[in-house]
Amino acid sequence: MKILWVDDEIDLLKSFVFFLEERNYDVDTCNNGNDAIEKVLENKYDMVILDEMMPGLDGLTTLQEIKRINPSIPIIMVTKSEEEGLMDKAIASQIADYLIKPINPNQIIMAIKKIFQADEIRANQIGEQYTRFIAQLNQRLFNTPDWNEWANIYKEMSQWEIQIDCINDDGLRQTHFLEKRNCNTEFTTYIERNYRNWLRSDDRPNMSFDVISQYIAPHFELQIPVYFIIIDCMRLDQYLAIQPYIQELFDEEMDLYYSILPTATPYSRNAIFSGMLPIDIAKHFPEYWNTTEEMDNSRNRNEHQLLDEHIAELGYNLNPTSKYVKIFNMEEGNFVLRKIETWNKENLIVLVYNFLDLLAHHRSRDQILQETIPNEEGLRAFTKHWFLHSSLYEALKLIAKQNAICIITTDHGSIKVNRATQVIGDRDTSVTVRYKEGKNLNANERHAIFVKKPSEFGLPSKSIVDNYIFARDDYYFVYPNAYHQYQKQYNGTFQHGGVSMEEMILPIATCRPKHLKI
Repeated sequence: MKILWVDDEIDLLKSFVFFLEERNYDVDTCNNGNDAIEKVLENKYDMVILDEMMPGLDGLTTLQEIKRINPSIPIIMVTKSEEEGLMDKAIASQIADYLIKPINPNQIIMAIKKIFQADEIRANQIGEQYTRFIAQLNQRLFNTPDWNEWANIYKEMSQWEIQIDCINDDGLRQTHFLEKRNCNTEFTTYIERNYRNWLRSDDRPNMSFDVISQYIAPHFELQIPVYFIIIDCMRLDQYLAIQPYIQELFDEEMDLYYSILPTATPYSRNAIFSGMLPIDIAKHFPEYWNTTEEMDNSRNRNEHQLLDEHIAELGYNLNPTSKYVKIFNMEEGNFVLRKIETWNKENLIVLVYNFLDLLAHHRSRDQILQETIPNEEGLRAFTKHWFLHSSLYEALKLIAKQNAICIITTDHGSIKVNRATQVIGDRDTSVTVRYKEGKNLNANERHAIFVKKPSEFGLPSKSIVDNYIFARDDYYFVYPNAYHQYQKQYNGTFQHGGVSMEEMILPIATCRPKHLKI
């Protein structure tokens, strides 16, 4: 068990620290609130012992900041005061227990044991609730869920992941992993059977090409600034990790929509901005849709032009026209912060943050990132840490002060791939890991969805023999002539482009500042 002890006189408490360490507690110390907050951001503690009376950042303020970072961490408050009002404030801030100075070692041990016995009971209760959830889930799967029910299933499974993170139960975490894998097996079969029909019917979920018309354009009539923020490659569980901080700033309403296939930026994000399927973009705007693999990444260079064309097609004549900023680095993020106050008379401001997508790509090549983000729990924690220190969070704080609407979403998610499957194609086949475009593609049908007629999936093709395959579940494609090399490189990495709940079912949040006047 790892404990953080925060006290401005921590040097005088070394005997207490040794007492705990002799009983196999791992104790970290600091002597002020600011250092405590940094330590909680950088480390995972099972408990915090916090002095109430400290110079600078006092105990109650430090308590509130720690709870913002990790609402589930138990905190024991140590105080010299028995003032009733003080402890009312502390209890309202969700302390687990408090001790009155002077304290003795046995008091500390008893307080620790009491808290973790309570945690054990809570963990057991959550385990019982999860067992009931799985029983109900199996019944829902048996009843053949539709697209709306699949969205609800994935939302609930993501919410469970946040809860499991808080109790740190490896057994429950492994059970949940297996249940989610089973759900993805059923989900990919559902997509294979229904996706073609979605593109020809109104009986379907909102999809990438509906985002502007359904979630952005209706706000134009309010004649206030509309901020449209896309965080590239953000899964629902990652959004849930930062949602509490967004809800502090805004009245937030979250919905879910489905990405088109493949769940990759050149396809899904262009569909968002254009309101079209890729086959129609290639037909109507061939200058914006490069057909060579080398130019694949450049397909997103014309998002602003596609957006303006789409808005005009919807019948809106924005004056001034939309602003568009893509943020790759700190300098571009700071540029946005300097400009936000001057955008209070704009109609539409689009901000595209690429950090999470870059993180997913760099993690597959960077040993340090792989160790920092070993699993999905690590991805959620890293996302929260990034967000709290990002220019995006600072931008949202400034937007919240304006009379404006803010819509936050993503273009696709990602999945941690765990199973390699062989693919055979010619040398012109795309190099992507979760989907392939090429001629005469061959793979295991249990591991891939075959698209022999790309037009049925709204996709352009380079020739009449061109086709696509999408990886199912958590599979990823490797070539047989370098199987073990690519398996070592990609196994356990976060990828996108295929078919899974994590890649396809996406959050979109409409955020209204709490003071908004319309």
